[in-house]
Amino acid sequence: MASVSSLDKDLRNMRLGKYTPQAANEARAWIEESLGEPLTAGDLLDALKDGTALCKLVNLATGPPGVRCKESSMPFVQMENISHFLRACKSPPLNLQAHDIFQTVDLYENKDPAQVLTCIGAFSRKANAIQPSKFPSAIGPKTKAGPMSPESTGGYAASYGRPRGTSNTSAAGSVVSTATSRAGGRISPSRFSNSTSSSVNGGTKSPNGGVSSWSKRTDEGATTPAWNIHQYEINSCPFFLSPLLIT
Repeated sequence: MASVSSLDKDLRNMRLGKYTPQAANEARAWIEESLGEPLTAGDLLDALKDGTALCKLVNLATGPPGVRCKESSMPFVQMENISHFLRACKSPPLNLQAHDIFQTVDLYENKDPAQVLTCIGAFSRKANAIQPSKFPSAIGPKTKAGPMSPESTGGYAASYGRPRGTSNTSAAGSVVSTATSRAGGRISPSRFSNSTSSSVNGGTKSPNGGVSSWSKRTDEGATTPAWNIHQYEINSCPFFLSPLLIT
């Protein structure tokens, strides 16, 4: 069974493996383009370790009053600069998510370089959204904002070009509205069944044989089908007695 120390080491090695030279160079290029000045040569984390470049990015994105930044070789001052950057990332107008923020030791002590890149990427996209003139580009995939529709999201009809026909719901709604207008606004059982039959049969009148449950084939042409459970129970069960008929 693996020990806790070996498991922590494996997890750390896995996180370190996500910090690739390609990702670091992409982040470096974006920072230098945004600030208009080159970073210190060498590893990206070493160039950002004093926190001055990060504070400059925040002040460029948020505007005055910004955050205080001190250039110093003292570890306490450098870590304070990083803390100012992280605090600004959590506050408006940036409001980065907690899972995008790194800890001060992740950068200063190289605890989690991959998380530092994650934070810089999230910062770049947010800065591009709130200050597109100062941050014309962002790190990561570009997304187009706009209203979503079934056609744009790849629905069935949009993918295959299948035409949409008239739905049963629409047809039923037109029959009900026709019956309502003919009945003077209120639907009655007899008027509704007559109007439905008239609409379906092309204007012919409904049968005059009464209402039945259509349990027999001979009833289909001679009677009108029951349109609710009350009529169905009366006509399908000879022993059914309505409460209104009991005296």
